[in-house]
Amino acid sequence: MAYTILHLSRNNQRTHLIVDDVTTLPVMFATIYGMNELSKKSLGTQENILCSLRFFYVYYYKKHKQTFDYDFYRSGYNISCFIRELDGFFTYLLGKQHLSDETDIISNGFLHSALSRTNKSTYGNHVRNVGRFLKYLNYRYMNLAYQDMSPTEAHQINQANHRDLAARIKVFNRVEVSRNEPAHRYKSITSQQSIELTNMLIPSTPEFSDIETGELFTAVVNPQNPFDSGFQQYRNYLIHRLMFNYGLRVGEVQLLMKDCVGPTLPDSRGNIRFILIVQNLRDDVVDPRKQQPSLKTEHSQRQIELTEDDFIMFTIYMEQYRSPLFEEKKIVDHEFVFIKGSGRLTPLTYDAIRTFYKEKIDPAFIALFPHYRTKSNKNINNMVNITPHVGRHTWANITLEFIYNSLLSESLILAQDYGIRARMNGVLEPAIEQLRAVADDAGILNHPLLKELVRRKEHVNQVMARIEMAKAGGLFNR
Repeated sequence: MAYTILHLSRNNQRTHLIVDDVTTLPVMFATIYGMNELSKKSLGTQENILCSLRFFYVYYYKKHKQTFDYDFYRSGYNISCFIRELDGFFTYLLGKQHLSDETDIISNGFLHSALSRTNKSTYGNHVRNVGRFLKYLNYRYMNLAYQDMSPTEAHQINQANHRDLAARIKVFNRVEVSRNEPAHRYKSITSQQSIELTNMLIPSTPEFSDIETGELFTAVVNPQNPFDSGFQQYRNYLIHRLMFNYGLRVGEVQLLMKDCVGPTLPDSRGNIRFILIVQNLRDDVVDPRKQQPSLKTEHSQRQIELTEDDFIMFTIYMEQYRSPLFEEKKIVDHEFVFIKGSGRLTPLTYDAIRTFYKEKIDPAFIALFPHYRTKSNKNINNMVNITPHVGRHTWANITLEFIYNSLLSESLILAQDYGIRARMNGVLEPAIEQLRAVADDAGILNHPLLKELVRRKEHVNQVMARIEMAKAGGLFNR
């Protein structure tokens, strides 16, 4: 028995379903759960949760040779006997049997209780997703609308199931992580590496003349750029800048439309700003991609100010490279900013962006700077592989450090000039809050850089102590 997650789009409404490959019909209870609960969540979250449920449906069929829906119906819509399946499901995931096509569950024998932090997080999330599914089924079906019993009895069974499920999930949250597991590195590159990477991707400029002055500008070739055509160079440079310098996610880059970038009206001083709007697609937009991107959260909708140079790059790409392709091929413009340069000029997919980082950008950069990643891989500070998501990590790293240092400098100046102990013991917290406001994602703050900043906070306290000693000695009064 196999199941497939199917993406549906109708009347500009999009959703995901789990489909039984044998009957070609949606599975009943997961579909009800999806329509009533998951439809309120983003498409990415829906797919992740349904992936967990698909693993559970396959596991249940392999073990019992019956579908979960059939057995749940036969049980009288009582989840009590299914709560016990969570232990076996977790063991099934640990054995990576969800990745195999075996028709039966294979006994793994003895398993150590300690597991890697990654496995605990990944497989624990699968179990929790299934737990929430069972919790919903208990809430929906263990009542008088579906049960032939007294209100008191239905309530008692409902509460007992609720307690048992919560206790079972709590056990998985306390699973021990192996103490022998090596520390995981936070995947980002340094500010120096980021500058060198950006310089490598600067597009070559063809020869052109100024229309107003008639001045001729000679061609400027960037021999380091790994891409051949001007279209690819400008497109990929802009994608890189948006992720590594402005902190956009890959999905947010894929969602950009032609009307998302533009100048503002002049302010009272005549100054013009250049704004990039990150938002979901309009209802009337048809996205031809199979895996359609979406914003991670509602807070991901935001406006980002671009530098004038980046706006000029956008203008050159749109007017001199992108638009002429549609005119030459006589194709109706779908208005997505980043497109393939051949065929039907379809919007770029995530796999396409990941591929040109993996096959072009990363190898070319290491060829230019081989000392960043030695073949022996013995250096503790070897550079991580350059991927799209490394861009957001790098941006968060550099931005948080900049905010922290700015607040620290401000506090030191206040302490020196006015004798005010201003935020000396609270620089880290305001820095985190500022990054949270810019990043639109609290989760991005849970990375090892914060541990480093805690260490720096101790250093700040030492600096403050020295300032107090200097004040006591009259140093600031001289």
